[in-house]
Amino acid sequence: MSATKAAKLDQNLLSFKLPASIRNVLFAMVGLGIVSLAVSFLGFGHESSRHMDEAGHFHHTNLGFHVLLVASYFVLGLSITGIFFTAVQHITGSHWSVTVRRIFETYGLFAPVLLLLFAGVFFGMHDLYEWADETVRENDHLIHHKSGYLNPTFFVVRTVLFIVIWSVFAYIFHSKSVSQDKDKVVDTTKTLAKFAGGFILFFALSWCFAAFDILMSLSPHWFSTMFGVYAFAGAFQTSIASYLIVIYLLKKNNFLGEAVNENHFHDIAKFLLGMTTFWAYVGFSQFMLIWYANIPEETFFYEMRMTGGWGYATLALPFIKFIIPFLLLLNRPNKRNLGFLAKLATWILLVQFFELFWLVFPASFEKLSILHLLLALGGTIGTLGLFGLFVFKKLEKHSLVPVGDPRLDECLHHHQ
Repeated sequence: MSATKAAKLDQNLLSFKLPASIRNVLFAMVGLGIVSLAVSFLGFGHESSRHMDEAGHFHHTNLGFHVLLVASYFVLGLSITGIFFTAVQHITGSHWSVTVRRIFETYGLFAPVLLLLFAGVFFGMHDLYEWADETVRENDHLIHHKSGYLNPTFFVVRTVLFIVIWSVFAYIFHSKSVSQDKDKVVDTTKTLAKFAGGFILFFALSWCFAAFDILMSLSPHWFSTMFGVYAFAGAFQTSIASYLIVIYLLKKNNFLGEAVNENHFHDIAKFLLGMTTFWAYVGFSQFMLIWYANIPEETFFYEMRMTGGWGYATLALPFIKFIIPFLLLLNRPNKRNLGFLAKLATWILLVQFFELFWLVFPASFEKLSILHLLLALGGTIGTLGLFGLFVFKKLEKHSLVPVGDPRLDECLHHHQ
């Protein structure tokens, strides 16, 4: 190791110990989530939903399952796109990201925990998904036509299978990276690049199907071939934003040292700008095609989100999720100011929650409710706290930087 590299890699700054201040905040977040879910499940009972049976009676649904779905999908996006970003770095041979890659790798390890969260979603399928009702599948022509795919058993099997395979890839990326810290075997980098290619192919298909299943099928009469990409854009934008928050917390508590500097989070911010623009492009394209065709089977998705108070949320979404972060990220100094980026990243996390609320709740509830919004926010904060505790505790077990990666020296001298 060169003197320059040794000076920049102070091992004391790479051995993470979760500060009590962060730990207490994360536990408080989990506590808020538990309270929010308890109030949602026990305080409201079954409320009338949009779904009707053949006799014209409205079905009833439990608010808690909707809160749980928003909260669970939020952290699913963080975890799985973390694996994706790890794979992208390996397959492209990127050197700039080596010192921040351990964060991406650790995100993916949360994937098995998603099985526990989605177990609650599976239990509430009949409250969430119209197609989960056998009577509806038999009497609704379109849903009956889709019943070979949209049925409870196949839904559970697909979701569990996707999470298990994602978890296996996450374990491979993390375990081999950690082992390389000790043995310094260069061929490990080549092996991970091969795994990365396989994961990206699987991810492209599995993520789209998961988005179709978990979110789009909340309105089983509606479909959009762009929805999988739309869901990916939002989740990846949020995941990148969360990396900046984690780096900010680590740097604020005197970890990482010179291993991560303004050049590294500048590059992450450029990814964030790119995904912010990509989300807007995909979202507009999906809307424009449906608006232009003006087919009732497609337009009702947006019609539901333009009535009952939802119209304000629909009109606000492009401004708060695209225009505001886009304009703020255009400025080069902003992309190199970690304190500013952490604040903007927190905003993006809040807006991602708002978008998921906008996607999930109108499918069942005709009117926008601020109380529903607050309870869903509390539940999402809770799962985000659980996610944060998991990630930080995992980071305690290994070096914060993949010190065995052969591209480390280039990363340490990265500048722009």
